[in-house]
Amino acid sequence: MNDTRALRSFLRCVSFCTAGSYDILGLANYFRRKGHYIRLLRDVLHVANLKRPGDIFFFNHGCFVCWGFKKKLEDKLVESVREFSMQPSHHIESDHFYYQYGEETSIDTHEKYRLDIITLGSEEPLTKLAISYGLAQSIKLEAFEEAIQETIKKNSRLPEEIATRGEISLSRRAIFKRIGEIFIARSSINLNIEYLDAPEFFWRNPSMEPYYIMTKKYLDIPGRVMALNQKLDVLQELLDILNSQVQHQHSSLLESTIILLIIVEIVISLFGLHVV
Repeated sequence: MNDTRALRSFLRCVSFCTAGSYDILGLANYFRRKGHYIRLLRDVLHVANLKRPGDIFFFNHGCFVCWGFKKKLEDKLVESVREFSMQPSHHIESDHFYYQYGEETSIDTHEKYRLDIITLGSEEPLTKLAISYGLAQSIKLEAFEEAIQETIKKNSRLPEEIATRGEISLSRRAIFKRIGEIFIARSSINLNIEYLDAPEFFWRNPSMEPYYIMTKKYLDIPGRVMALNQKLDVLQELLDILNSQVQHQHSSLLESTIILLIIVEIVISLFGLHVV
């Protein structure tokens, strides 16, 4: 009973990645019509309800972070943002934290409950926003990690086939499809990896940057970005393998065609000599 009461003293903080990007202006108008307080920054929308506590931060790279809401309302928000989503995700990524107020801002793992606990030294929304930048980057990175791991897994047998058989057991058309899939996965991450850079928000609010850095360090974002880049290199190697296989098949086809033409020419020559 005491454990349950202790858990209830923590508030929920959940980050979601639901799309490639959001229509931030559309979201702002949607929540404004519902009577919510909104604050539109360069790359983020802050939404709050003045009648009850809680903050939502929507980032234009398809992620949002909820502070102080029940799961039922979080699920409704996930449904609400679909209308304003570009390239909606087939699988929604989420990460759960709990938070409380205390003397100073920190993030730690609760030893007893094995939960990630955020302690806020202030109720200032900018403190939540600074941490939310890190949480949003982490969940976006998780979506990248899942996408690239799925692509690698799908194509992991190809190098082994080349090693054992000397060729890939796929048709030319199928190989081109794999090349397209890998290229799309790799390029989409490369085009969006800028979202993992330090946001411009901290140029104007340098006093908030330590909270962002703290969050990045706790979630090991720099190390995960390095691992992601290594996986991107693996995808590039797979692309090189498939391109080599296509070139090999093309060369083999040309050789077969040339041999066939030579045979036809010989047959015609022999036939001409026989007639003579």
